[in-house]
Order: sequence, then C-alpha cells, then structure tokens
Amino acid sequence: MIRQAFFALLATTSPLLALDLSVPRGVETRAEVSAAASVRLPISAWSAEIAPPEIEGAIRRRALRIGVGGQTTLQLLQPLRDTLAAAGYEEIFTCVAQVCGGFDFRFQLDLLGEPDMHVDLGDFRYLLAQHPNPAPDMPNAVSIVASRTAQAGYVHITEVFPVDMTPQETAIGLASALTVASSDLASTLEQSGHAVLNDLDFGSGEAELSASSYDSLAKLATWLQSNPTVIVAIVGHTDAVGSLASNTALSRQRAESVLAQLRDVYGVDAQQMQADGAGYLAPVASNLTETGRAANRRVEVILLSDGS
Repeated sequence: MIRQAFFALLATTSPLLALDLSVPRGVETRAEVSAAASVRLPISAWSAEIAPPEIEGAIRRRALRIGVGGQTTLQLLQPLRDTLAAAGYEEIFTCVAQVCGGFDFRFQLDLLGEPDMHVDLGDFRYLLAQHPNPAPDMPNAVSIVASRTAQAGYVHITEVFPVDMTPQETAIGLASALTVASSDLASTLEQSGHAVLNDLDFGSGEAELSASSYDSLAKLATWLQSNPTVIVAIVGHTDAVGSLASNTALSRQRAESVLAQLRDVYGVDAQQMQADGAGYLAPVASNLTETGRAANRRVEVILLSDGS
C-alpha cells in the first residue's frame, strides 16, 4: 500500500514555488545530472526479501561538505527537513544507521562516492520525502543522507524530476568544465566549492611536481593568503589503470607534493591546507577512452571552510 501510494504521488503535478535545498555553511563538492535514469529510493529498512523501489526520471545527485565538526546527523538534516515540510513535501520514510540496516542499507543507496560523500556506517541518517502535487520543474521526490566525521559533516541530496525534464546542474561534473583559467580560480572556488588545478605537470607515474612555475598555484596562494581563515583540501585523482591501492597512494602523494609547493615555494600557511588522494574512485569521465582517462588524472582544490 505504501509503495503504491508513493508511485502514484510521483506522477502528479501542480504549481509550486522554487525549492531551495541549500545547506547552512555547506560547500557542494560534486553534482551529477542524468536526464533519464533510475535511482533506488528505499521506503523501509533493509530486508533481504524486499528490494528498494527503483524510480525513473531525471536524476540530480549532490554531495555537500560542512567544514564544521560537532554537529549531529539530525542537526545536519533538520534544516533540509524544515525546507521540505514548508514546501509541502511529505515524509515517506526516515531512519537512523543500524535501524535502517547499517551496511546493507547504505550500500543499496545510489550515492556519489568518496571523497565527495562520506558515510559513517554507524552514524548516518536517511530521509525520503515526496510532494503530492509538485510543479513540472520541481522534484517529485527527494532523498537525503546525512553523516559526519569528527572534522566535518556530509550531506547527500537526490532529487527525482519528471523524465522529460533536465534539471539545471548546480555544480559542473566534467573535468573540462571544472578546469578553469587560473585567473578565475578564486571565483570558481567561492561559487562552486572546487576547481581543477589545470596546469600542473607530473611525470608519468611520478609523484613529484616537475620543476616549473605554476600560475594556478600562484593564484591559489594569493587567494589563501588574502583569506587566512579559509581551509582547503588538495585532492589527487587518477585514472583506472592499475590497482586501487597503488592509485590511491599515488594520488595522495601528488596532492602532498602540491601542498608542499604551496607551503615551501609560495608561503601558504600549512594550517590552511590538507592533502588526500581518491585514486580512481571519483572519475569525471569514462576510463574507457584516453580522453576520459586524461580528464580523470587531475589534482583538485576543494573549499572546506571559510572559517566564519
């Protein structure tokens, strides 16, 4: 009965004001849009006998990081829950960590991966809501996952729109679009929360930056020094050639090399930066082509906190 009502409500439309699913102090680290796809939206706790329904439509998935530790998953979720309720959305199902089904529940969710979205299997919260009469340009259903570490909060938002509508991307998912002129790096960071450092040169399979001057690093250093409370992550990425362990190690080493150059050559305070590597777990293009693999081999800077 619940499942039938859920599917029926996904089919209706009527006027509705714009839905603002922003997160206080949240920085969007990744967003993906699929014009026609399906997504699993659980309407009950995990069960080996009952698979979650797959909903078809135009799908937008967003991952956000809140660079302030100490918030509970309920505190992270509540502002979005209030926004949905005010817009007329009705909760279909909500649960917490082990009540949801822990590991099994989390891995039936279609979420963007690390490092953009982190889920602590013992500390996460899930919410699914739908609107009985959404407008054609509004999501029929919204699911939210909130989790955290000691240093930051993480929120994942999935929106399902009518299949004939392509929702506007709120972040750019392709490396070619994320790669910006270095003069625009500061504004891209402030607006999108991340950018590719597009002029870095590593030798094939090498972890150290080639000896050169890099305009992107100079621009980033100037911006960081002008904003001493800002904290960023330098994150390395690889293509899918080789093992995950070797690629993760290489991507982290490259990120650490970039951090060291920003600190030692450009004079950036090390307290404003952290380095990590995602290996091949966060591709922005297909690894089946050389063009895609080249796009996936990158170093990004991600805005974690403005220090306010």
